[in-house]
Amino acid sequence: MLMVAMLVTVSFASCSDDENDNGGGQPVSKLTVAPTSLSFTKAGGDLTFKAQAPVQVSASSSADWCTVSVGAQQSGTKISVVTVTAAENTTAYERTAVVTVTAGSSSQTVTITQAEGDPTVPSGSITKNAQQIAKDMYPGWNLGNTMEATGGETSWQPTMTTQAVIDAVKAAGFRSVRIPCSWDIHSTGGIIDADWMARVRQVVDYCIRDGLYVVLNDHWDNGWIEVLGFSKSSSSYQPVDEATITAKATRLKELWTQIANAFRDYDEHLLFAGLNEPFQEYNLFSSRHEELTPILIRYNQAFVEAVRATGGNNAQRTLVVQGPSTNISSTCSYMPADKLPEAAGRLMVEVHYYDPGQFCGTFEASGDNAYYYWGAANHGANHNPTYGEESYLDGMFTNLKDTFTSKGYPVIIGEYAALQRSVPNDDQTKHDNSVKYYYQYLNQTAANCGIVPFAWDTNDTAGLGKESGSTTIIDRAECTVVGTNAMEGIKAGAAAGSWPF
Repeated sequence: MLMVAMLVTVSFASCSDDENDNGGGQPVSKLTVAPTSLSFTKAGGDLTFKAQAPVQVSASSSADWCTVSVGAQQSGTKISVVTVTAAENTTAYERTAVVTVTAGSSSQTVTITQAEGDPTVPSGSITKNAQQIAKDMYPGWNLGNTMEATGGETSWQPTMTTQAVIDAVKAAGFRSVRIPCSWDIHSTGGIIDADWMARVRQVVDYCIRDGLYVVLNDHWDNGWIEVLGFSKSSSSYQPVDEATITAKATRLKELWTQIANAFRDYDEHLLFAGLNEPFQEYNLFSSRHEELTPILIRYNQAFVEAVRATGGNNAQRTLVVQGPSTNISSTCSYMPADKLPEAAGRLMVEVHYYDPGQFCGTFEASGDNAYYYWGAANHGANHNPTYGEESYLDGMFTNLKDTFTSKGYPVIIGEYAALQRSVPNDDQTKHDNSVKYYYQYLNQTAANCGIVPFAWDTNDTAGLGKESGSTTIIDRAECTVVGTNAMEGIKAGAAAGSWPF
């Protein structure tokens, strides 16, 4: 219930006989407000401030949970009482709004804050299996370099995630958001910090509120398991022993038990992904995928067991397990369906796709060996790829379909991207067409094979318009699409794709 109205006492001049007088013998000549900030409890209610101006004032609020009404102006003092009404806060975070007071051409602002509340859990029964959910999820987008950043949410990119950012993601045409997230580095004594859990939940809720699906993972997380769960050293390969594997699997269970309990009642729009890129580091693991896959299978099993044991909606929630190094060929070869941790229906498999590397930007962004062009119709005189074009992609995605999706296990491409670059002394139009076509062809082929692709987006706007390039699609500070070639390709590919199941 709303709290009883409170009147904030403000010291303005007393009334005078002159209706244009502020009480000190001087006419009111400008707009003033006091106080300039109000703080609400989580229960909400009414608080007031006073506005003095030579003419009647008006007021507006920046947030729908915060409304304002303006009382009649007192004839002597020219003071109006402005009442601010805050709804009960049912979110797990403190929220803010700005009330703008206007008098003629003048304006002043009052900052409104409200304490965090007791969140209303977006609960509901889970009615769809993994294939049905997957069909509704594409195309997908990554909140990259954000919640997984080791130095904090804005240490790898400059923008705090807000509801407006996620609104822009939805408006652009995406239907799901992958949230790369660190957990171990936000833990003390094995327990995930409550403030961090609340912030992650806030970001998840932004997406759920917009009707988007969410894939929440345990990302690189300083390599505590993705590197050190497969080698005792991160600088040279040293095989892990049984004690290390057991300890890592136990810690993974501890983390996912806490995460799963925090989100236990969320409906099918929330999916959990156990890891990100297990033993991905090329120099350590490139030739060891087959021998390390049995260890990965144990970690996948530990993740699934931990989530399922928490019960509630987590007993039916769709979970995502990662293939070896998230490499398509290794995943299909060494972790086929009969090695997955549970039966089809509630499980997806994750791989990543950055081929060809020089066009996508994972190896060289410029120079003689850079690939500026992609697709048979977009070749230039030079800088054409020697592999990784249409037929190569077809083969990779068909392999995933034959191995997993046709057997009831949808696949997500958790990350894919191609650099949008400025191409000096070469054909910019062909490059632009290549980027658009790459995103279009990948999304269309993925949909045709029962695969959900998630575009990698790091909010690196500084690389736009440069030869080094950028994979940014949405400028989060402005909430606008800046990677237009990529976005147009994604929309075209998703529209042309035909889900096979």
